[in-house]
Amino acid sequence: MTEDLDRDLAQPKGRIRPLMLLPNLMTLGAVCVGLTAVRFALDGRVDLAVIALVLAMVLDGLDGRVARALNSSSRIGKELDSLADFFNFGIAPGLILHLSLFSQSTRVDFTWVAIMVVAACCAFRLARFNAIDSAEPSKTFQGVPAPILALLTLLPVYLYLLDFSFVTRTPALVSAYLIFCGFLAVSQIPTISLKSFRIPSAYMFIVVPMMIILIASLLIYPWETLTVMSLGYLAFLPIFARRHKKIVEEC
Repeated sequence: MTEDLDRDLAQPKGRIRPLMLLPNLMTLGAVCVGLTAVRFALDGRVDLAVIALVLAMVLDGLDGRVARALNSSSRIGKELDSLADFFNFGIAPGLILHLSLFSQSTRVDFTWVAIMVVAACCAFRLARFNAIDSAEPSKTFQGVPAPILALLTLLPVYLYLLDFSFVTRTPALVSAYLIFCGFLAVSQIPTISLKSFRIPSAYMFIVVPMMIILIASLLIYPWETLTVMSLGYLAFLPIFARRHKKIVEEC
């Protein structure tokens, strides 16, 4: 591993194009956005905290694609991305949830234990992903990827922002849900990988309007849209797993 890092640091002779640094700068920017999300939560601005973390998710989805497009992928970039993912999607969501819903608690209750479980599961999931040295992106993941884990972890916060105050009165239910999310992250359940997802050009006339509707919904009805996205993903999980199992059996 040391030799790989040395090769990344020792650039070829000649000048480095500034554009080649863009993916890593996007990753570092995502860390700053995630840290700002926690700051917003500390200030009681829960809505801005969630928006900032969603922006971090977008940056995380773009940095890898930009790196492949610029042919600037490196081992350092991969490790940096994992470190950013652990903070943004393993630590920040739990802190935002705690500060938003249970900051008035004066004792370390089971909800905080559940938040630590999510963080630990995220760390293990990222370590397992990095241990798989694959040149080509896989069509499926094992377990829920880190950005989706963050999306699911914040579901109680979306409900709170929609004035469903029961989430603050049922810490046991929230704790059980968080542990369930952690289990999904470290499980062997096959989940779809957007990195290898390709849309046939014949269906673009449907996909483009749907993406516009999704973006408009996030701008106008952010909490409702994020709630539907989270619940829809959870509902789709067993369907995709069953379909994937059938495909494997047929092969």
